[in-house]
Amino acid sequence: MSPIENPLSGPHSRGVDVPAPRAPAPIRVILVDDHALYREGLRVTLERSGGVKVVAEAGDAREAALLVASTPFDIAIVDVALPGVSGISIAQEIRRLAPDSHVLMLSMMEDPVRIAEALRADAGGYALKSQPTSEILEAIHAVLGGLRYLAPRISRDRVDALLSGADEGPLGPLSRREREVFDLLVRGFNNEAVAAQLFIAPRTVETHRQRIMTKLGVHSIVDLVRLAARHDLLGE
Repeated sequence: MSPIENPLSGPHSRGVDVPAPRAPAPIRVILVDDHALYREGLRVTLERSGGVKVVAEAGDAREAALLVASTPFDIAIVDVALPGVSGISIAQEIRRLAPDSHVLMLSMMEDPVRIAEALRADAGGYALKSQPTSEILEAIHAVLGGLRYLAPRISRDRVDALLSGADEGPLGPLSRREREVFDLLVRGFNNEAVAAQLFIAPRTVETHRQRIMTKLGVHSIVDLVRLAARHDLLGE
């Protein structure tokens, strides 16, 4: 008895074409970083690795918000230190505009206070610019899989303590808006420039400045800068 022949096998399978399995759709990425050359380099290395497509790039908060509202994507990779509004605030806005998306923070800063703040803002992970592309890809896949990702060099115990409230860090007493004002003040912005960046009135900035100084126990901008330098909070 001859073996039963599969009618869909072989070169003469009655004209039936069996479609080849489709390659998985690439991961759609939005890059948010104010350094155009870095964005370009990251885009090239991610896309060369396969499985990733950078669908849009932004250099500041306004561009990012417009792209998120108009471009289908899976994950946004956001620099922490951006001009004006911080990358952490942008991450929170991205999650508000696109609740089904994911955010991976990317930075040169390893400060656990900033990292905890980013995770509170609903970022799925925090990677470092010094990491190789293979680890950035690992971070992307982890965040897309619903896992929290922290770069290996980051102190998980310290971050967890900050998230639990056991260790609030030097900026613990400040509100989110006060932290945004703090970031700009210690980077040399005056009240008018801070107001322009955050779209608030200079008088409101002055109110925040006074509250910041009271909460942190300092008496001048110089003291604020010293505090920021002491805790590695001056940005990139």
